[in-house]
Amino acid sequence: MINANRTHLPRAAFAVRYAEALAAILLVAAAAQSSAALDAPAGQAPVAAAETAGQQRLLDGIVAVVDGDPITLRELKRYGVTGAPFLPPEVRADYRSLLESMIEHRLLKAEFDKNGITAPDAMVDRYIASVLEETKQTRQALELDVTKAGLTWKDYYERMREEVERIQLVNLLIRSRVNVPEEEVRAVWEADPEFLESEKLEVGVIFLPSGGDEAAREAAVKVQKEARRNFEDAAKKYSKGPAASEGGHLGDFKRGTMAPHFEKGLEDLGEGEVSDPVAGPGGFYLVKLIDIKASGRRSFDEVKEELADKLYEKRLNERYRKWATEDLRRDHHVDIMVDKLALIAATS
Repeated sequence: MINANRTHLPRAAFAVRYAEALAAILLVAAAAQSSAALDAPAGQAPVAAAETAGQQRLLDGIVAVVDGDPITLRELKRYGVTGAPFLPPEVRADYRSLLESMIEHRLLKAEFDKNGITAPDAMVDRYIASVLEETKQTRQALELDVTKAGLTWKDYYERMREEVERIQLVNLLIRSRVNVPEEEVRAVWEADPEFLESEKLEVGVIFLPSGGDEAAREAAVKVQKEARRNFEDAAKKYSKGPAASEGGHLGDFKRGTMAPHFEKGLEDLGEGEVSDPVAGPGGFYLVKLIDIKASGRRSFDEVKEELADKLYEKRLNERYRKWATEDLRRDHHVDIMVDKLALIAATS
């Protein structure tokens, strides 16, 4: 009894490891090899022919059955090649993850048929056009990328057709089940540091180009007196800076992010005050601290729509993954046959 258990358990473990290693090799290292290349050519040595026959037997082994329709290792390998550009690296690198992806693909196809979902060419064309617009890419550049990935335009087009069909299925079966109440949006807004803002200074400037001599400084002091009465008018009249036509208004800045002469000019200024002339590149600068915008949280009204959309998409993706990996499986019959294939590999 003890001896029997000792013999059986290591053999089973060996069989699984053997199948995993061989399947991974077939899916990754031999991904580019066609199935026809596995057939033994005429005149091949008996040992080599036997090895090829073993490979054939393994490739024809069934790794899963979906609603009575088998998936062979050969089909899984082919799926890994044709679907690779559309799959995450972690899925492509692991044959079990690849199998789960292919099973989901089969189940989605069945749901498309069940719900009468189709994607005519016109709908696919519109979707591809929206992708190009969003990514700011040309059709020619996309076709080049598709070719570099080892695919034809038809491969890509049909993959986009499936994506359009999937979106329709999500809209039909899942989207209406997802809801993000405003209380949840507000709670995220209150807790997320992303919506915190540091203190900002609203800054204006008058630039007076000069050689930096004393006469130029005295001229700048005269302009400063006018600027303290009406900064915008003085900026439009005297400034040679880029914001002169806007009354010298530069915008909002955080302390420590501005040029040194601006930082120096803003030292010890209160709201509405104008600095003394500050020497800087090309001349003198008169800096005005227009307003201090205190640190705090961006207003809820300002961000709630954007935040609600982000939370909704996150919740929708989570709900879709649950549906695809759990709910959908309950409506179909899926049988994973990897361990049975392992026994075939161990005896090949």
